[in-house]
Amino acid sequence: MAAISGSVEVLKGELEVSEENAKLMSLIVKESDRLTHILNEFLVYARIDRASYNKLELLHLISEVLDILYHHKSFNSNIQINIESDESILYVVGDEGLTKQLLINLVVNACEAMGEDGGELTFRLAVHEASQTVELYVQDNGPGIDDRHMKHIYQPFYSTKKEGTGLGLAIVHRICDALDLPMNVSTQQGEGTTFMIEFNKFQSKPNNESVSVKELA
Repeated sequence: MAAISGSVEVLKGELEVSEENAKLMSLIVKESDRLTHILNEFLVYARIDRASYNKLELLHLISEVLDILYHHKSFNSNIQINIESDESILYVVGDEGLTKQLLINLVVNACEAMGEDGGELTFRLAVHEASQTVELYVQDNGPGIDDRHMKHIYQPFYSTKKEGTGLGLAIVHRICDALDLPMNVSTQQGEGTTFMIEFNKFQSKPNNESVSVKELA
């Protein structure tokens, strides 16, 4: 795809072509980029396998995800980001790469749902000491998900968006399965959608030696 797109761009710049052919070349480049995006998402979906459990600082990871989101085409200045947390530092157990991909897909999905009109994207982290878990809520106040689409939201290649691949939430679901993370979604039309992911809180032994990842996983 990159070779096709690059070759057409070179020809477009070096040849004198009619307006109709110039439009055709632009269409080839646009479609090549679209197919590249689909293939990249499919590869991410296909490569999700055995997870590697480590100690993660969840708020720092969210900060890194937001840095990526601010440069994503789905984000615009009408979207307000909120972060609410019971604690300023939260260590959980997870795979850094997969967890980051999970969060990126959730926030991009939220921004795409809100669209150009924007809205509020809220991260809320709730700590439950009794169960030693951390609940992460990713909430938007977009249009919500229609009841007839809810049962399909994790189905690969199912999308209601004009340029959607239908792999964003499918990847989220597969990552949660790979990491054994409980997840649920609540939505109300006209008010928005909330995804909740539950992480195990990272714990240390009394002598300050970290509990092994194997013990926590």
